Amino acid sequence: MVKRQTVWLSTMMVLSLMLIGYYTMNNGVQTTSNSGTAGSPGSTVTTVTPPAGSSTTSGTSTLGGSTATQTGSSATTTGSGNSGSSPSQSASPSASDWFVTLQTQVDQELSRQEDVYSQIISSTNATANQMTQAEEQLKQLETLIGQIGNAKDAVMGEGYKAVVIIPDLKTNQATVYVKTSTLSASDAVKVMNIVSQNLNVPINNVIVNKHS
Repeated sequence: MVKRQTVWLSTMMVLSLMLIGYYTMNNGVQTTSNSGTAGSPGSTVTTVTPPAGSSTTSGTSTLGGSTATQTGSSATTTGSGNSGSSPSQSASPSASDWFVTLQTQVDQELSRQEDVYSQIISSTNATANQMTQAEEQLKQLETLIGQIGNAKDAVMGEGYKAVVIIPDLKTNQATVYVKTSTLSASDAVKVMNIVSQNLNVPINNVIVNKHS
């Protein structure tokens, strides 16, 4: 009798673990395809917002299919990357901290997108079509990351101490923040040209904002 009970309990534990694994994986695939079209991998929406003290120039861009909104922040707004700091620190961060915080958000979003595609590729519940699309999108994302790095280095080569580039994959645009107190029209055009050439987007689709 004891032996039968032991076998029964062992069987139930195995079944429970199998069910937990199934639902965990199934939920993961559903989460990664929230904003995609039917039968294709998508991505969940994550907001990337510049820290407090950003310029009043407003624009909207999407990163890896996710909404990223650049709006002027009031002194009472708390920077997303400063959850552990005091109100006075988060309300008016230094220019360097501002760029570091924004760049961190961009990097985290790019990394999250890579994880999304990797999970779809390795998922046993994803269809062959979903896996193929995820592989293609992962390659495109990796290429984009390299292009952003090259564009950033080139813009900094023009004398800017800090640069953050936020791509918009849906509308083929890019928003650029450069660390400077003044930005002439000719300087802005130079930055637009650099980003346009490196990211292969129309120059009119490049938005340049200054922050100091």
